[in-house]
Order: sequence, then structure tokens, then C-alpha cells
Amino acid sequence: MIDAFSIQISFLIYEAVFCLLAALVYAASTDKLKLRKRIVVGLNIACSAMLVCEYSFYAYKGSKTPLDVAIMYIVNAAVYYLIIILMFFYAMLISVRLFERFDLKKDMPCRKRIIAVYIIAIVGIALVTISQFNGIYYYFDENNVYQRGPLFSLATLVPTLGTILVASMVIQFREKMSLSQLFVLISYLIFPLAGGVIQVLFYGNSLLNICIGLSVLLMFFENVVNKEKEVIKASKTEVRTGLANEHGYIEWLNSMKGKRDLMDYAVVFFDLRKFSDINRSYGIENGNRVLAAFGNIMIKYINKDEILGRQFGNQFVAIVRKHNLDAFLKVLKQIDVSFTDILTGQEAQVSLSARAGVYMIDRTDLAGEDILVFAGQALSTAKAKKADDVVWLTQEIIDSIADQKKLESEIRNGLINNEFRPFYQPKVNSSTGMMCGAEALSRWYHNGEVLAPGRYIPIMEPTDAICKLDFCILKATCEDIAKWLKEGIRVPQISVNISRRNLDDPNIVKNIDEVVTGAGIPKDLIEIEVTENKDEAAISVLKNFVDSLHELGYKASIDDFGSASSSLMLLREINFDTLKIDKGFVDLAKQKDLAILTHIAKIGKELHVDIVAEGVEHKEQIKTLDNLGVNVIQGFYFDRPLSHDDMTERLKSPVYDV
Repeated sequence: MIDAFSIQISFLIYEAVFCLLAALVYAASTDKLKLRKRIVVGLNIACSAMLVCEYSFYAYKGSKTPLDVAIMYIVNAAVYYLIIILMFFYAMLISVRLFERFDLKKDMPCRKRIIAVYIIAIVGIALVTISQFNGIYYYFDENNVYQRGPLFSLATLVPTLGTILVASMVIQFREKMSLSQLFVLISYLIFPLAGGVIQVLFYGNSLLNICIGLSVLLMFFENVVNKEKEVIKASKTEVRTGLANEHGYIEWLNSMKGKRDLMDYAVVFFDLRKFSDINRSYGIENGNRVLAAFGNIMIKYINKDEILGRQFGNQFVAIVRKHNLDAFLKVLKQIDVSFTDILTGQEAQVSLSARAGVYMIDRTDLAGEDILVFAGQALSTAKAKKADDVVWLTQEIIDSIADQKKLESEIRNGLINNEFRPFYQPKVNSSTGMMCGAEALSRWYHNGEVLAPGRYIPIMEPTDAICKLDFCILKATCEDIAKWLKEGIRVPQISVNISRRNLDDPNIVKNIDEVVTGAGIPKDLIEIEVTENKDEAAISVLKNFVDSLHELGYKASIDDFGSASSSLMLLREINFDTLKIDKGFVDLAKQKDLAILTHIAKIGKELHVDIVAEGVEHKEQIKTLDNLGVNVIQGFYFDRPLSHDDMTERLKSPVYDV
């Protein structure tokens, strides 16, 4: 007959084998959740080692040979150490499951409890170590038989206390998991606690450790079963805020397509006002923390049958029931967000507000992408009006969307049919009247008209169409220069615009060089011009771009200098060859403009950077700029943008009346 002891021993070794196999199989698997994978593998290996040591304890129990006595001391100490380590692994697993992180930073959820777990683990290991010398937990008698020490109860109490703290996190955030997941994760407290009580009452049993092994195996299987679900969920989740990403909320909308319930919802497309000021004041990393904290606040106003997501940057999307819409929009008027400053470690607070575009869904046949387009267009209207906090989608806006879609299609065809051509606006040295350069500006020959950039650039900028336009104009400019040179016409340096969106392409500089060298023209006749904006995060990318241009022999200029908040940072980080002063300063409508313009001119000279004043229209502006030493002028005062034929004639007569 098989006795209880044999069953106990069998459980120990079988569980040990299963835990080890589980660790090996999981370690060899492909898993995008890498931190979780390492924790689960470590948990199973530690549990297997603990169970093997427990098994060895019984195998060598009572043997008096020196080797067996040494083994008994080692494996018994290892069991106690590993129980503490397992408790710590459990804390790591729960923290990562709930919060996707495990650290002691000030913004870490449940930070005090995690600190307490650290302390308990240290105290537990210290007590096990002390027990090896004075027997407070256990000792071996003259027959090499295990005996409980005076503080044996602490051996169970210490790791149990840590486990209770961790389990309290599971209970507090139980809404993040299903009932079955809750049971499995809490089993690490319930099973060993029950086994430990029995073990204390009935000396000699190993139910506590057997129950630990059972719980670890349950957590392994639960993790395997739910891994794919969580990977799918992660693919629909925006990493920085934990909210739904574009894929997530579009799929949500598409799942509702054709259902009457869809018309119970409204889509709110909103962005945070002046968020670049936060990035500038606190830094990009702190800005990310503000976004995460903002998401944590706003998700509280979203019901289970609604969804909140982040589009990109400081833009968000909420799909809420219409009866909750007013309350949600009211919250967006002012949101106070607290965060821990990563630089100072101090708590800081910012007040945020948002502009919103709202589409009250009134059809069930629209795809999720089209629904977002409607709400996004309403937001664009809100941003254009500036004074309005909220803009509701109207028939007028819907008609403009239809017109825009039609124009988008025509733009795509225009790019294919080579309808976009460069016009050239001369740059003139105001001291000599000699043309000293030009800028290639795009124009669209469409349906018998020549359309200015204001008609199509805003439509192209959010898409890759702007990138195609940049290279279309670059190629046409190089071809024009090649023709002029072949005709014996002297050509000054011509600047060509490259949008920031193009900088996302790691081969951008190589592609530019291929176009220029393919046309067979000297590189010094092409200057690459980029426009300043408020995207501080792109400064490193822009620097690499400019440095790479210089390595290949091209010059680079910054357009609209002074129009954004990062101007001085750009000058400090990037070696531009030319600064083109923003037209707003050249207008000289205010005394402050003149003061700023004076300092820009002075900085340019001291940094040995060429300065171009654009948007110059009046003689008085020329005089002021001359006094500041700014002699290269671009604007209507000398010439408007010229077609290829008109530019050809101007190149033959490159001198203007000053």
C-alpha cells in the first residue's frame, strides 16, 4: 500500500520536473513580453530547485555520514532561501502583470508595498542566514534529524507577510483581469497558506512547498494560455499611455459597423493645447510622463462600453455614449496633472486643456477610418477657429471632407502626371542689385490653372504625398539647372525645400544625392532647406540630416527662423549654413520685431552663418536690413516667383535696380 509519505515525495519530484520543463520550454519560446518571460522562467527554475532540495532533505534524512550531513545542511538552507526568492519573483510577476514595470521610482504604483517586499526579502534572507549559526529556525540533532527552533514560525510568517502585500495589489487592481486570472494569481497566497497551516499543525509534512509548486505551475499555464491574448492586446495598446492605439479603436469601431448601437456613440477627437510648452519647460521625457498621467486621469471618465485612445503626439480619441458626452467635454476644459519630474525627483503639476472635434455618429455603414476622418476634420476646424473649444461636425464640414478627398485623388494623379513644377523666387544682394541665389517653390498646373501651395500643401503635409512633392520639385529643379548650364547660362545656388516628414527616411540624404548627381550638376548649386517647427524631439534627427548633407558637399538652410520655440537650440545643436529670417520679423510692425531681428543678425555674423531676409516688400525694410548688415533679400520688392521661362530670361539679366 502506498503511504502518505510516498505520495508526498512523489509530488515533490514530479512538481520539480514539471517546473523545470516549463522553464525550459518557455525559455525556448518566442515571446514579445520579454520581461514577463524572464520572470516566469526564473520563478519556475527557483521553484524546481526548491522542490528538489525539499526532496533531497527527505532522501538524506537520518543519515550520519559526513557527506550526507553536509548535504542536509545545504539543501535545508536552500529551501528557506528559495522560498524568500520565490516570494520576490511573485512580487515581480504581479507588478509586471498589473503595471508593465517593477521599480522603485516615485511614480511607481503601489511603491510603498513594493519597498516593503524588498525589506521583507532582505530580512527573510538575513534570518535564514543567522539561523544557520544559532538554530533559531531549525537545527539537526545527533541523529541528523531535523528539529524546529524557537522562532520556526517566522520562517513561514516572513514570506507569508510579503505574499499578502503582493496579493493585496492583485485584489486592489482586480478589474484588470478576469475572475480565473484573479484566482490563479491569488492562489500563491491561498494554497501555501492552507498547506502551511496544516504543516505547522502536523509536523513533518511538506504541504506548504507542494502548494507553492502547484501555484507556480498554475501561474505558468495561465500565462501560456493568456499570452497570445495579451500580445494581441499589446498590439492594440499605445505604449506610452497604456490607452488604445489607432489600430485598437479603429477595430473597435469596425466591430460595431452595421449595428444600431453604433449611433448611440459620439467620437471626440481632441488635442492638448500648447503641449510643446511643457516639453520645452520640463523636457521630452517629462512630457511623456505628463501624457501617461493624463491618460490615467481621463480613463476614469470612460465606461467599460466606451474607449479612449491616443492618436499620436498630444492628440487623443474618445468614443463615448452620447448621454455621457457633455460630462466628458466638461472635463476637457481643465485637467490638473501631477507627475514626478525625472530631473529633480520632485512632484510637479501642470494644468491642461483641450480643443475637440465631435462627430455624433448618425450612420451605421461607415468604416472606422471614415468615422475618425469626420471627427478629425471637426478638430481641424476647431484648431483653425482657435477661439472655439469644441467644434461639432456639420454638413459644411462633411462637404469640405468630400472636396478634400477629391482633391487628394487629383493630387495623386498630378504627381504621377508631373503637373507640379518649380517656380523660382530670386534672392538679391541689396548692395549690388545682383541676383545671388533663388528658392524653388512648387506650383500645380491643374485644369488650366496654376495653383499656389496654399491650395494643396495642407492636404499633402499629413501624408507621404509631401515627400513625393519634395523629390518632384528637386528633380525638376536639377533638370532645369542642367538645361541652363548646357545653354551657357550662369546659375546661382538654388535652395530646394525638404519637409520634416521626409527625414523619417534613413536613406533621405542618399536619395537626394542620387537625384543631383544623376542630373550631372555641381552639388554647390543645390542648397537643401528645411522649415523650423516646434518638434523638439526631431532635433537629433535634423542634426544627423544636416551633418550627412555636409559630408556629401551640400549646404543646408533653416527656413522661417525664429517662428518656433526651439530656434536657439537649433543654432546650438546644428551647423546650418544659412538662416532665413521669418517674414514676421521682417515686417517690422513692432519695435520688438526690430530688436529680435537685430539680435538674429548679430548672432548670425558671430556664428559665420549667412542670413537671408524673406518676405521683403518695401524700400524701408531694405534700408533697415542694410543697417543691420543683412544684404541678401528675397521677396516681392525685387521679384515674385518666376516660371521656368521667366527665370531663364532673368538669369540672362541678373541685375536689379536697387
